[in-house]
Amino acid sequence: MSDDRLSERESEGIDESRRTFMKTTGAATAASAVGVGASTAAAERTGTGIDDVIDELTLEQKVGQMTQVAIDDLGEGFGPETAFNDHDDAETLGELFTELHVGSILNGGATGPTFDGEEFVAGLNRLQRYTVENTASGIPFIWGCDALHGNTLLDGCTSFPQRLNMGATRDVELVEAAATHTGNEVAAMGGHWTFGPTVDVLRDMRWGRYFEGHSEDSMLLGELGKARARGFQRNGRVAATVKHFAGYGTPNTGKDRAHARTSMRDLRTRQLPAYERALEEAETVMVNSGAVNGKPAHASQWLLTQVLRERFEFDGVVLTDWDDFKRMISNHEYLPDTDEGWREAVRQGLEAGIDMHMCGGETAPTEFIETTIDLVERGELSEDRIDESVRRILELKRDLGLFDQPTVPEDEIGGLVGGARDVSERLAKESLVLLENEADALPLEGAEDVLLTGPGVEAGTSNRFLMQHGGWTLGWQGIEDGDLTEDGPRPRQNTIAGELSDRLGDRLTHVPTEFEAAPYASIYENFDNGFFDVTDEQEAAVVDAADAADAVVVVLGEGPHNEGFGDRDKMRLPEAQRNLVKLVDEATDDVPLVGVIVAGSPRGTAETFDRLDAVLFAGQPGSDTGVAVADTLFGDNNPSGRLPFTWEANVGHVPLFYDDYPPRQSVGAESGMVQYEFGHGLSYTDWEYSDLSLSRDTVGNPARNPPVTARVTVENTGERPGEHIVEVYNTEFYGSVLQPHRRLMGFDRVALGPGESATVEIELDLATLEVVPGDVPGDRAKVVEAGEYELSVGDESTTLTVRNAASITDSEPAPGRYDIDNDGSEDFEDVMALYRRLKRRGDVGKRSPPHR
Repeated sequence: MSDDRLSERESEGIDESRRTFMKTTGAATAASAVGVGASTAAAERTGTGIDDVIDELTLEQKVGQMTQVAIDDLGEGFGPETAFNDHDDAETLGELFTELHVGSILNGGATGPTFDGEEFVAGLNRLQRYTVENTASGIPFIWGCDALHGNTLLDGCTSFPQRLNMGATRDVELVEAAATHTGNEVAAMGGHWTFGPTVDVLRDMRWGRYFEGHSEDSMLLGELGKARARGFQRNGRVAATVKHFAGYGTPNTGKDRAHARTSMRDLRTRQLPAYERALEEAETVMVNSGAVNGKPAHASQWLLTQVLRERFEFDGVVLTDWDDFKRMISNHEYLPDTDEGWREAVRQGLEAGIDMHMCGGETAPTEFIETTIDLVERGELSEDRIDESVRRILELKRDLGLFDQPTVPEDEIGGLVGGARDVSERLAKESLVLLENEADALPLEGAEDVLLTGPGVEAGTSNRFLMQHGGWTLGWQGIEDGDLTEDGPRPRQNTIAGELSDRLGDRLTHVPTEFEAAPYASIYENFDNGFFDVTDEQEAAVVDAADAADAVVVVLGEGPHNEGFGDRDKMRLPEAQRNLVKLVDEATDDVPLVGVIVAGSPRGTAETFDRLDAVLFAGQPGSDTGVAVADTLFGDNNPSGRLPFTWEANVGHVPLFYDDYPPRQSVGAESGMVQYEFGHGLSYTDWEYSDLSLSRDTVGNPARNPPVTARVTVENTGERPGEHIVEVYNTEFYGSVLQPHRRLMGFDRVALGPGESATVEIELDLATLEVVPGDVPGDRAKVVEAGEYELSVGDESTTLTVRNAASITDSEPAPGRYDIDNDGSEDFEDVMALYRRLKRRGDVGKRSPPHR
């Protein structure tokens, strides 16, 4: 298709107000397109030109810039004339910009107005040109999307492994490479904003968004989040979003968007640090839809101003999640369901620090716009506060090059869709975790007659690939929400059945069992994230094939799901799958029985695993699941993944996490509570450690001394080549407060052939040792306490001595500790209030009679 950049003639038609805007922001007049992948240097954030433009905007135009509108239900077409069907306050998409002055639009749920890449970029370009040429301000819109494990919005896309898989790889560079491709593809579509990375600490496997998290370890999570943000933004044309700030991943009872109860000590040492790491790169933040310690995050000035803005020094755009001002009323019952309740939700959210409101299915854009304007006009909200948000939004647009070049070439997207195959395949392979391998059941030799069974067919239609991709893949709840059509769309993909068939030919017998994806229904009926069954005919075929097989591979797991619909109350496999494993186990004798878990959460218990000779946790590996699993089953890939979470033995033990305070369970009951520890992962070869040492075994001041590096010799003592993740933990310390069971301080990957050894050097992150000293309130400054820390790599251990306590990440006490008058700031008035409080206490003490 033709290049849809603004031509010289079109540029001449741009009205004078836009020319003024382009001059004051220092931008070019659309002389050249910003090529996808080309780096654009962000202009210095002086705000001079932006302030001039803000002065010329009306209040209506300013509030419009703070409004993001979902345009999901478009019907046919994609342009300014397209009917706006989501709400009745604008007839067409064009009117969102000409009448409502909307500053941003999004296609939520990984579903766009079209799944065709060239149609998409042409439509977005049309809409962008219309906005620039037909609005008084001429300000381009910024378009956002959920490209969360690849740009999974287009037919034929590469679906990278889900975030939980990424955590299993511990491969920061490879994860960043996947994000870089995703950012390039979003930019080539004409998009500007992806709502990732998710940086929520995982605590509860019942949570429906568990697959979206990377890890339960804050340091690992933060490093992966930072790398993904850096990758998304590498081309200079796309902004990343740290979400969901803060504490979203620890909802009580595992229910999505629920209230999180957490101590100040836990929040400051385990929850917030992951976000802070990722914020070193990301340009935007999305807020937690839930509440923290009784306060909705969207109304929390402590979270959004005192912590995010002041303590973390974040100066980018803060965005609500989907309709979240309404959730303060509907979910949290924080405010009454009245007009006044809505007004107060908007006022409190904007006062707390929100810059842009995401108007989804419940909030019409005029609801937010008119309410905000009225709040300002009535003096309940200052226009200066509005200007702060508009300034950040316009600076983001400037930094992304939108004023320089609002549209993109239309002939580049085709060369990117379905790309990065090497990155995708390698990431999928590195993410597989071998949980069990009794008597070396794996790898298979390759000459066996193999039975492949397990869920994967509905009404004669193969549908197992739904399990390998999960949610946010060509649909919010997975591909076509699990309701497959003949024509798709589909990601680029290879499947377990397809790859085994190519490898084994007629030595493979495939008996798929019933699987009905039910992302919107299963929570109300069985909490299994899908419906599973084995018919009488399938049972007979399985028994018949098992009797003649040399090995049996059973695919187990769950269907695609997301958010509240994906919440579950169990971790054991669905009954039909448990019965299938029992059936095969009883039908075979001395035949390797291998389970492959394809799920976005730790599904499966000893009840099932005890019947299997080998268990491979595949997670949701995406496009290259088939190659990754087949190569691993037959030994072409030696599994190297390590669990990024603790796999509890029973849902009644939730939540258990590896870095909790002791005791993690009743004394002596650990073996019955934890099925697989954080970091567990087997290999087809054997690994031994020796000669663990430190570059320096004594640190005077951990905040100032040079880095400490751990050195350890790693040897492949087995008969197969492989990759191995080396992890350094702090495993013992005694201080002023309880110490975590274990703390991950650093990690690296090493590849060795049989008999080879190498010395691995890992720089230790001493910030992982920080605690909040003091008593129950947990409001003192974080420090690495003085003392002796045992550091371990496998069975090897050594000691690091810290001579003086010091703060590494934050030398101040908890934000707001000295905000005595509770006005959101710590100033002279608070000093006087504290003085008066202490004086009253002294006066009372003088008057009190002695105790008898």
